[in-house]
Amino acid sequence: MGKVITNSARFVLKEAVSKDSTLVLLICRSCTPRLVYSTGQFLSPEHWDSKTQRPTTSTKSFSRDIKNDLKEIETHLNRMAGEVERINSRVKAENIEPTQAFYRAELDKVFNRDKPRKVVKQPEKLSFIPWIEKFIEECANGERTIPRSGKRYSESSAKNYRKALNHLKAFEKETKFKVEFDKIDLHFHKKFISYLNKKGKATNTTGDIIKNIKVFMRQSMKDGMHTNTAFQDEDFIKPLEDVENIYLTLDEIQRIYNLDLSDRAGLDRVRDVFVIGCYTGLRFSDLNLLRPENIINDGQFVRITMQKTDKPVFVPLTPQIRAILAKYKGIPPRVLTNQRMNDYLKEIAQLADLNEKVTMSQTKGGLKVTKTLHKWELVTTHTARRSFATNAYLQGVPTLDIMRLTGHRTETSFMKYIKISNEEVAYRMAEHPFFTQENKTVFKIAN
Repeated sequence: MGKVITNSARFVLKEAVSKDSTLVLLICRSCTPRLVYSTGQFLSPEHWDSKTQRPTTSTKSFSRDIKNDLKEIETHLNRMAGEVERINSRVKAENIEPTQAFYRAELDKVFNRDKPRKVVKQPEKLSFIPWIEKFIEECANGERTIPRSGKRYSESSAKNYRKALNHLKAFEKETKFKVEFDKIDLHFHKKFISYLNKKGKATNTTGDIIKNIKVFMRQSMKDGMHTNTAFQDEDFIKPLEDVENIYLTLDEIQRIYNLDLSDRAGLDRVRDVFVIGCYTGLRFSDLNLLRPENIINDGQFVRITMQKTDKPVFVPLTPQIRAILAKYKGIPPRVLTNQRMNDYLKEIAQLADLNEKVTMSQTKGGLKVTKTLHKWELVTTHTARRSFATNAYLQGVPTLDIMRLTGHRTETSFMKYIKISNEEVAYRMAEHPFFTQENKTVFKIAN
């Protein structure tokens, strides 16, 4: 009668108190003497659960790569445990002497000793500022990609991350507050916003910086750098203000289009690029990508994959755009830097007599600041895109169609984006049958 097998495979760490990765060992007491067998798997003790004798399931704060590695190790250990049970069954059924040599030979047949060992390294521990610098570098060189899509971070994202980092460094230097992972809490939030207010930062600028700090904390937590979740508190908010922005009416755009700038080539090209933006709604970054091959159907449409969303967009071309393209022999005019464009646009708008007075309010440094400017002083490259959305809406183009071109995901965010005054809303409502009495229903007023 075969030997009764009572012990299954056990797994232990070779160095349970090691600060580095250590080997996982298989302990088999089914044979005599007991067998201590290398699994070929390495991991950090912090990733090991001694009760289950498997990699820990408490992986919430671990990076995706570490989670995947731990899952692979768990699968491998389960296979080894299953193989020990198979050997046990064979020993019992065939009345084989359960020697250590027999068990080792059987395991060697299945688990080739020459296979490369899987190593799960404990993540390199960095403090907050060095981690951010590494994060930005990886975003810029493509080593780190956007988690949900796997696509590279844009240059503008890396640039905005760098701005947030510079503010953190300046804050740390001026206030002597040590910016570390475990210090990013509501106390830091209050102190940092107070610092930015003293620097006269606009509310939305502060909000963008806080948003990026939350990105840093979220990504670093996934990288296993910390377990601090204070940044997820509902009061760790990103300040936000609905800022008043201008748009240009179709008449104002036409006045800019009609300017004779033939003696000023630089302004002429900037004006043409701006008008294309006003009638297509393309972002500045997309206007910079326009090539002849993007103009399709005999010059009737522009087709381009938007840089920000990576989604294709098709826009009909107006007579003004077709005339501009003909002027450049079908080659879309190239843009300048955003800042240079903005400087030129103000001069162009002034030449077009956009002298209407506009009162703007904005919170800076925690205080509401109101100022009155000429409309031409407020024109920027983004005015073109906002003008497109607002004018299309006023002309009755279906909201959902406009949103597909502008990339807005909700109608609520879209309605915040377009700029329509209360007076313009009243004029639109006045044309509705409710106000024109086209509805013939007669209501009697009760005495």
